[in-house]
Formats: sequence, structure tokens, C-alpha cells
Amino acid sequence: MRSWRHAALALGLLAAAASRAAAPEACPAPGDGRDRTYRNERYGVLMRYPSVFALDADSIPALGDSARFWTADRRATAVVNAARTSGTQSLDRLLAEAEEDILRNSHGEITYRRRRDNWFVFSGYILGRIFYRRSFLAPDGTVATLWMEFPRALRPCLEAAVTTMSLSFRPM
Repeated sequence: MRSWRHAALALGLLAAAASRAAAPEACPAPGDGRDRTYRNERYGVLMRYPSVFALDADSIPALGDSARFWTADRRATAVVNAARTSGTQSLDRLLAEAEEDILRNSHGEITYRRRRDNWFVFSGYILGRIFYRRSFLAPDGTVATLWMEFPRALRPCLEAAVTTMSLSFRPM
């Protein structure tokens, strides 16, 4: 009888652990619900970001060419990079290099592609995480990229943030 109780207790603990493992991950803290604006004056880059992300002030080097944003739990990150090119860089070449980097170097999977006159977007999976990349080529030769990544389970939590950041990421 005693071994039966132990077995029942063990099965109950296993079932509880399994239900916790199957439960969706909790969303990151929402912040105060207001959007903030990131401006990179040197490279003329602008982006709105929701307060679920915070700008990591330590990530901004003296040259001002990048910035990192984190959720409070650091499970999701966004990085903005910008650089000036010689002016001979084409969007098609940038797109091909980005695609090769994702597919060959990172062994990722691209599930969405979109290209317009001066920008392109890729999204998909790398190492089980969702990635989102949007790059633009400004008239002055500035190339800027927004890179976001987070666990797949956080997709419902961060879809609105991805949309806000992506649609507002542009030259000033």
C-alpha cells in the first residue's frame, strides 16, 4: 500500500511538472504601456519602441553606430546598427549578403521575405528562436538594420512590439 501511495505521488508530481512544461512562457513585463523614440542623429535613424523594451545605455558606443534594447527578463532583444557606405552599395547586394548570412552562416530558416524600393525584411528561425530583420538603404548611403530575436513561445507577447518597431524604423 505504501508503494502505491509513493507511485501515485510520483505520478502526480510528474503530471504537475509536465503541465508546467507545457504551459506557455509568461510574457515579459509590459512596462508603462507608452512608446518611446530612439533617434540616432549621426546616421539619421528613427524608431519607436514600446516600453516592454528598454534601451541599454551601455550598448551605445562613442561612434553612435548601434543600440541594444532588452526586455526586462532579457529573453528578447533588439539591436539597431547603422553605417555609411561608399554610396555604391545596392539594396540587392545588401539583401543577398543578409540572406546568405542567415541561411549559410547561421543555418537559419527564412519564412517571410519582403522587399521595397529602399528596404527589405526577413523573418524566420535561428536556433529555435524567432528572428526579424529589417534593413534600409538611405539616400545618403546609410545602411541601417533592425535585428530582433526572441523565443518562439513569446511570439504572441511580442507581435505588437515587432510591428511598432518595424513600421517606425526609417531614415529621419
